[in-house]
Amino acid sequence: MDQDKFETPVVFRKDRKKNPEITAVMPCEPADVAGHYMTCYVHVGQHGSCGMQWYHGTRAAKPSEYADLLAELIGLGYKPKVYKRIQPAHRNAFNAEVDRLRKRA
Repeated sequence: MDQDKFETPVVFRKDRKKNPEITAVMPCEPADVAGHYMTCYVHVGQHGSCGMQWYHGTRAAKPSEYADLLAELIGLGYKPKVYKRIQPAHRNAFNAEVDRLRKRA
């Protein structure tokens, strides 16, 4: 995959339960036109979707926990910009992208 020209905001999360899997959340990228879900990425299963309810049941992953997943995203061509949590600007960008997708549908 070619390297992205633009940075992709990424928030790495870990489930508070016993699931040790780290998830890369892309908070500005809708996974559906309805705007209910964000795009996410995990080692097994790769791209998927996640919602805010799931997000609130997780904690920020430590750099040592997400290092492998970050390297995988870079290897796929992403240019990730890591944030500890979703910012209001991310939600604004998400909503703008949902609006853009709805107009195209």
